[in-house]
Amino acid sequence: MIRTAALGVMLILMLSVLNSASGLPVTGGNGALCCTVFDMFKGPLYQGGSYDADRMVLYLDAGLRWSNGSYAVLPRVRYVLIDGNDRSYIRDAASSRPISPGRELLAFAVPREAIPKSLVVDSGIGEVFKVDFGEPLNYSDENITVTYYGIVGSRLDYSRKVLDIDVSVRNNSTSPLKVSPENYTLVDQWGWGYRATDGFEPKTLSANESIRGVVRFRYLAPSSIPSLLLYNLSYGDGIIVITEGRCENTTETSAEQNSSGECNRCAVNENSVKGRVAAAKERLARVRAARDAES
Repeated sequence: MIRTAALGVMLILMLSVLNSASGLPVTGGNGALCCTVFDMFKGPLYQGGSYDADRMVLYLDAGLRWSNGSYAVLPRVRYVLIDGNDRSYIRDAASSRPISPGRELLAFAVPREAIPKSLVVDSGIGEVFKVDFGEPLNYSDENITVTYYGIVGSRLDYSRKVLDIDVSVRNNSTSPLKVSPENYTLVDQWGWGYRATDGFEPKTLSANESIRGVVRFRYLAPSSIPSLLLYNLSYGDGIIVITEGRCENTTETSAEQNSSGECNRCAVNENSVKGRVAAAKERLARVRAARDAES
């Protein structure tokens, strides 16, 4: 099994920019039209100049096309968001913004804890249809459940990028579990890791206790694009990879595999974040290739 250094054992969650944690993009249609949701994120809600601490604006980056693939520009489309508790929310027209013909940033005022479930599209052409988002990405075993809910804030200036990410951790074991924002590391498209700086208050979870909150990454390079979210487990010695909504438990390669010319050409230090990510992706590819060969 892979042995780790400072960061310990990692749970890897794919984020929305490359392969979304919720499986984005997702598409639904009625035969005449199809709607694709490419991305979703939350931002602060201000009303009357004051900040609403209980609600946020959920933004959906959505595109509408005809069945032949051409852009559909329909001014009277009615969008309704459904959350995990089957509550419905009407699009906030004042906060929504067009992006390009047929594509729009849809805004919905929702409770902070709301988990998007589906988008209902009523275009007046054909039947009403919906776009399902699926369940939030999570990893669970007998000790812990870690869930990723999405980005809830981002800021960019000339020298750095700041990201706030909504997560939760549940203690499935009978032993106390210490959790803090520092358990999380964000990896960009170049394999560079950034440790979370702050967020929710560190806490020791009792058996069956959970905590949901924000982890903040304050010092990303301006050009960094989030690619992976790592969670530093405090037990075990393997790397678990979650991607495209599927879970693979990967195991260590044999000595013969490690001595192959292909691996030697990589020459990546597996004690680095980049090395662990590269090694995990390589093993995942081998596991899937083996399964495809068996099927």
